[in-house]
Amino acid sequence: MLQEVLSEQLSNIINYKIANNELSEIRIRRNKPIVVFMKGQPYYICEKGLTCSLDNAIFATKEMIDDIVYKASDYSIYSVNEQIKQGYIMLENGIRIGLCGSMVIENNQVKTMINWTSLNIRIPHAIKNCSLCCFDDIVSENGVKNTLIISPPGAGKTTFIRDFVYQLSEHNYCLNVTVIDERGEIGGGENSGINLGNFCDVISYCTKEQGFIQAIRSMNPGLIVTDEIGTEKDCESLINAMNSGVKVVATIHASSIEELRRKKFFEKLPVCYFERYVLLSNREGPGTYEGTYNEKFSKIVKW
Repeated sequence: MLQEVLSEQLSNIINYKIANNELSEIRIRRNKPIVVFMKGQPYYICEKGLTCSLDNAIFATKEMIDDIVYKASDYSIYSVNEQIKQGYIMLENGIRIGLCGSMVIENNQVKTMINWTSLNIRIPHAIKNCSLCCFDDIVSENGVKNTLIISPPGAGKTTFIRDFVYQLSEHNYCLNVTVIDERGEIGGGENSGINLGNFCDVISYCTKEQGFIQAIRSMNPGLIVTDEIGTEKDCESLINAMNSGVKVVATIHASSIEELRRKKFFEKLPVCYFERYVLLSNREGPGTYEGTYNEKFSKIVKW
């Protein structure tokens, strides 16, 4: 999918001169060197592949940025304007293009974005078995525990829950799972080829509030999985699901348990609602497992 939006020059470099299976982000900033992240480490792109020298780096232009946005929207900005208003465009396979530019505001509402200055192309990767480090802490003979996956941005939360859903199926837990995939990053959208197992249903491109209502009303899930809880409304959706007897596994941005507990909207969730907290970091690269904590925020010690 990347080759359909990138220039021929960049596409050829990425496809033939770097290990693109390790590529997680491409940062394209107007009049700045193009930066890619490989296993959490930044490099410049040059004609020969990767470099740490500015002398050989390829610099982005306004035309390059505009061309990527137009291609990503299939040359119809209007058709993806609802996404653009939220600062991104989704491609197939869960690839997300984050946008920076000038916000057009009318009546305190974002109408669109113009004059794009920066792009952040995030490329998801399935890392098989990455959730097994704490699978048994979350899943027991009594079922799945309500769990919150915690990490800073880009530290593997989405990758973790994608694998966790897959592992439930691989371990023969015949549990109806509904994934609320607000931006299409978990399941990757239609025809993505991402395998979420045999017992998973996906509701994509909706708010969490809409997705939770639809899932509970129509899909009778035993478990709802969703990404990036960030508002009081998101918390209310989780509480309503849990009060309906549905288990929930979700993710949230925080670099530590302490930071999590300082979030104002997190106070809306009574402590007893989540039984497990899994902390991930970038300490040894994205997805570094830092530990599992119980409902009292005490770290579970593995013997």
